Amino acid sequence: MKKIKFVLSAAALLLVLSCSNKESGKAETERPIYIGQTWILEAEDPLNASVPWSMTSSGISETVYMLDESGNLYSRFIKEVERIDDLKWKALMKEEAKFSDGETVNAKTLCGAMNEIMEKNKFSNATAGIITFMPLSDFEFEIKTERPAESIKSVFAEWSNVVFKRLENGKFVFTGPYIIEKIDAGNELVLEPNPYYPNAENRSKVIIKLFKDEAAMKLAYSAGELDMAFTVTPEVAKMLEAEKHIVKTVDAGYQYFGIVNTASNILSDINVRTALNFGLNREDYITALKGGRIPSGIFASYYKFAGNCSLKYDKQRAQKILDEAGWIMGSDGIREKAGKKLELKLVTYPSRPDLTVIMQIMASQMQELGIKPYTEIVDNIDGKAKSGEFDLILYAQHTAPTGDPSFFLNQFFRSEQAKNFSRYNSAKVDELLKEMGSVDFDKKINYAKDIQEIIFTDLPVLYLVDPQWHIALSDRLKNYKPYCGDYYIVNSELFVK
Repeated sequence: MKKIKFVLSAAALLLVLSCSNKESGKAETERPIYIGQTWILEAEDPLNASVPWSMTSSGISETVYMLDESGNLYSRFIKEVERIDDLKWKALMKEEAKFSDGETVNAKTLCGAMNEIMEKNKFSNATAGIITFMPLSDFEFEIKTERPAESIKSVFAEWSNVVFKRLENGKFVFTGPYIIEKIDAGNELVLEPNPYYPNAENRSKVIIKLFKDEAAMKLAYSAGELDMAFTVTPEVAKMLEAEKHIVKTVDAGYQYFGIVNTASNILSDINVRTALNFGLNREDYITALKGGRIPSGIFASYYKFAGNCSLKYDKQRAQKILDEAGWIMGSDGIREKAGKKLELKLVTYPSRPDLTVIMQIMASQMQELGIKPYTEIVDNIDGKAKSGEFDLILYAQHTAPTGDPSFFLNQFFRSEQAKNFSRYNSAKVDELLKEMGSVDFDKKINYAKDIQEIIFTDLPVLYLVDPQWHIALSDRLKNYKPYCGDYYIVNSELFVK
């Protein structure tokens, strides 16, 4: 009898513990996940410039194809794609993905969204030109590109191409794992689980808080007010690690580079651009950032299509180039030519703190060359770039978010494209980009390397740093795996421990 009582007592204890664990798990799910970032989404318009990227990063929208943690393309919408000819494709859809209002995504809604994006967001036209989509049945549609695109899946993964539906009231619904509860512009973004996304019951509400000040974000994290600080500076990362906090260091996939205004009075001169390229010591940036690599081109070193360019610091050579170009050192330490001072306007933005560190060091390096720098930090960096009111912009971009080099190269270096902020115009590069759209991936690798060599010669951009990022996590998110830079910060796998 005592044995039976013991067994029953043990069973009762296990039941209590099981219920307790379930309640604990439920409580953890009900408690919001707090994320600190240096930027937050302030609108939900899928047709507005780079807003679609921000929405996907925040877990609200999804592109037709996306990257997984291993860098492989996958789609919740497309079952298979068949190529018909150079410009035409046929897609067969899956029948499972739903919008956040519960309606299944079909060919009509997907094609309608894509056609509107192609018409209204010029960033979507970079790789294959304007693409037209036509439904053939409920879950089958035709795709026709303006220019050949060997990998239509990679085009579908470009950040502009998000799946959405416009409602009768003019608002939009999306397909991501989260929906917007509240946007408090300049302060916070509140998200709740999309009930029609798989495993919604296991997700917590997410609150993304904006921090313009790195020190304030560090204090909030250290005080237990944040589950994730994305990202923290190397100095902060070191302090947090010393305090036994969880900090993950990852290859960003992003590249830090200088966009040269080739139409400016001074940097239109290739001699000045070349002198800058030799006179900037990238090792100083890496030392200050406590991590990263000297780049070999415009792509992260782990990609097969990364460049083979060799950046060399040679201050004396830089000075000699400027001397021979007629820029003579003045008594005030500033070079002058035909009565004009060698002055450059450097611009960057606060949401990438690493860039402000680089800009401070770069300004000092320029002074050593006899160049007088003027520095400016602006919130709307793309607006500044479009205005042309700069000489050199320090910029950060994930240059291969689809695992393919085509998107970035077309966006930034094809003549007249929306993000060709350097005003670069190269018939040779345009021709290579055109040919690149018609070749398989293995051949595309060589095209990408060749284009990077031409860019290294012409210098519409200056390669600066292949960086690493530091993300601080609470114990609740210790299993969180950041990947693809900040393209998927809030993703379907953002579960608490």
